[in-house]
Amino acid sequence: MALLKERAFERLSDARKSGRLAHAYLLSGPPGCGKAWLAMELAGMILGFNPAEKTSHPDLYQVAPESKSRRIVTEQIRTLEHALQMKPLLGIHKVAILHDADRMQPQAANAFLKTLEEPPEGCHILLTTTLRDAVLTTILSRCILVPILSPAGIVQDAKNDEVAEAFVAALLQKGGPDAGAALRFTKFFQGQVSALREHVTGELEGELKDQIKHYRDSMDKSWKDTREDQIKAQSEAMVVRERQRLLTAISEVLANALRHHVLPDSNCPPNIQRLAASNDTKLLLKRLDALDRTRRLLSAGVQESLALESGFLQMIAPL
Repeated sequence: MALLKERAFERLSDARKSGRLAHAYLLSGPPGCGKAWLAMELAGMILGFNPAEKTSHPDLYQVAPESKSRRIVTEQIRTLEHALQMKPLLGIHKVAILHDADRMQPQAANAFLKTLEEPPEGCHILLTTTLRDAVLTTILSRCILVPILSPAGIVQDAKNDEVAEAFVAALLQKGGPDAGAALRFTKFFQGQVSALREHVTGELEGELKDQIKHYRDSMDKSWKDTREDQIKAQSEAMVVRERQRLLTAISEVLANALRHHVLPDSNCPPNIQRLAASNDTKLLLKRLDALDRTRRLLSAGVQESLALESGFLQMIAPL
């Protein structure tokens, strides 16, 4: 069950006091939910420092996407693993925080599996992600998931807001949501994904052209072909990540309406209050189940247009 960051910290503090603190956690939740805050508070608890007064510690290591493509690369993981193998400089513990774990390159993730499964004695590893479904299953299976609620409602991101607003409008249309509203929203959502795909592909192809221009005298055809294949794979991986982010915005809409049923909040956005009033708990859960099925279909490789069309029909106009 998802918790607010403060409550999650209390649970993990209790686990440490009783000797049940695991060596690896995946902190998952929408932007603004407090994943980074929770990771630093846990690090402070384990290493014995106050994050509010001191944000660095010799036995605290942080990794985040740094490459031009905003990925965590194998070299970063190798450097982290070497550091974790060394003895702690203070005390008996070390903590590693990997921000945006969904941004790990597959090679980097695979290189990290053994350390994640059997870290050196005294080491604790904290991973954060906005997109749990984009994290490799081999990483997920080696961590304890800590889902975190957003205290501020819908994810604050321009594209996410646009998708969330369109989804709410489809559910609140005059006369009630129907198949027509579902198909119109599907077309809108697919347009957003197509625009993202075009943008990402254009940027990566631009990088390739620059590389070819710069290294044309020293490269061979096999390198160019391999790099083009890598660009295609990287482009699609980035699109999948952004598509999941848009689906997360929809999930937040439904989750916020569901929370409003349980704990009514006068500060809740008016549209979310209207959505909660027009959908009982059972129907909201049915819509969330449809969203989860859609995510599973997409993860299983079902054709995107088919998965989205059938999924939004079930989400917006369930039988």
